[in-house]
Amino acid sequence: MERTDLPPQTRNERLAYIVERCLESPAAYKLFDMLASISDLDKDAKLEYMEMVKDSGAYSDEEISAIERLIVSGAARYFKGVIDQVREEQVACEIEAMLV
Repeated sequence: MERTDLPPQTRNERLAYIVERCLESPAAYKLFDMLASISDLDKDAKLEYMEMVKDSGAYSDEEISAIERLIVSGAARYFKGVIDQVREEQVACEIEAMLV
């Protein structure tokens, strides 16, 4: 389980690493996109999804707990928002560089 009492700089570095990995990996981006969409659903739909994840047998208990925390807390939506913002800034910089 991740510690939430880490210094802000350490948390920011970890977030930056996650964002970087998601920008490099279409699969990681799709995962956060899917989890963000699920986190927007009503409580019953979230619970139904989590039951399907548990019943699938594809994930360990630790992975299931992490997925559930991302969905229930809204962290998946937050991460996806940050990833999209960084992606937009990168595209804007690339366009600007092409125009110069």
